[in-house]
Amino acid sequence: MLSDFFNPKTAAIIGASSNPKKFGHTILKNFIEDFKGETFAVNPNEKEVLNKKCYASVQDIKKGVDLAVVAVPPSFSNNVVAECVKKKVGAVVLITAGYREIGGEGIGREEELKNLIAGTKTRIIGPNCLGIYDTSSCVNTMFLPEYKLQRPPAGKIAFISQSGALGSAVLDWAATEHIGLSKFISYGNRADVDEVDLLEYLRKDRNTESIILYIEGPRDGRALMQAIKNTVKTKPVVILKAGRSDAGQKAAISHTGSLAGSYDVFEGAMKQAGAILCNNMEDMFDYGRVLAYQPRLKGKKIGIVTNGGGFGILCTDACIRHGLELAEFSKETVGSILPVMPKNYSQIRNPLDLIGDATADRYAAALNALIKDRNVDGIIALSLLQTSTLGPEITDVLLDANSKSNKPIVFAATGGEYTQILLRTLEKDGLPTYPSPERAVKAMSVLAR
Repeated sequence: MLSDFFNPKTAAIIGASSNPKKFGHTILKNFIEDFKGETFAVNPNEKEVLNKKCYASVQDIKKGVDLAVVAVPPSFSNNVVAECVKKKVGAVVLITAGYREIGGEGIGREEELKNLIAGTKTRIIGPNCLGIYDTSSCVNTMFLPEYKLQRPPAGKIAFISQSGALGSAVLDWAATEHIGLSKFISYGNRADVDEVDLLEYLRKDRNTESIILYIEGPRDGRALMQAIKNTVKTKPVVILKAGRSDAGQKAAISHTGSLAGSYDVFEGAMKQAGAILCNNMEDMFDYGRVLAYQPRLKGKKIGIVTNGGGFGILCTDACIRHGLELAEFSKETVGSILPVMPKNYSQIRNPLDLIGDATADRYAAALNALIKDRNVDGIIALSLLQTSTLGPEITDVLLDANSKSNKPIVFAATGGEYTQILLRTLEKDGLPTYPSPERAVKAMSVLAR
């Protein structure tokens, strides 16, 4: 059971420090400010940290401890884990580096760590990791201060990353873009808990609708295939695999001690299992968002709505390129849209160009018609938000359409600060947004797989 990692009632921060530059200071501060359970500080060299009594050892805490976060030097870390095992701590997040990833003595240290927990009920995430950020329980083991790394809001995407550095950068970006997460898990060297364990847990997590996995190399390829097969029955899994080249594979070994293996073999196995593979960080969250917030495409016929002809043409080309088709609008759709268009305008066809003087009301009429049109399986809305006739009320129209549609809808707009503000508003309320027609189409195409 991994529930003690994500829903503990008590947590001990081992290595708590009064020095703001120390990892133990930031982690303890996180727990004191946000954690919904009870927090204990542990450091034999401190009497009090952040107004919290400091215990010399986790074993001195009279209450049971569900979660221990260990941020001490590698020369002490295994001894601390041994004390956690004696205390019967259910979950340990081992932040400390200096294990298998450094080779030599680090390999021996990691083998000793595995032996310490063998046959016990103590589970470990790490070593060499950032650990966990859970937006529901507010478990936050990240040692990077919030003024440097913003925390994203609550959402429906779980992000598992073997790399803490990549994961932290993505978190900061997601927070800026108002992309919500249910959980972030950096698991590092996976001396114990690995991607298979995490997928099995998240498969049943009520707060998660889609799962993104960044991996450098699976520990057990067959087990990962089975975990994905089990998971995709109810939740999609998006994978970004690093270490595709020979040089990248060597880098993976020195980073988390992973053997990256042949990418062609990995790609074939993961596709067979039902995962969606992506090629870069951009696609990773583009896919994860649309899968978390939109229903699946029941067909491949797309309706395009725009106030800029060029956007519509680019979107059309992208649809054909990514295996989608343009829907033919029904007579009812044409009849309901014509009255809101300028006089003498007669070309109601796909892509639907509402022309440059389009208002939010014109968008509303078009979107409502396409939602009702049985010939349309999905809708891509595009806007030049800079026009004088289109105000911020367009966000209300788009969100209203999204809330009552049983078809997937995505939105794309290109522009500066004003455009970004509106995009973030839509993203915050569950409508996936993209900065270009191409990325909107790629996201929509994932719903057809």
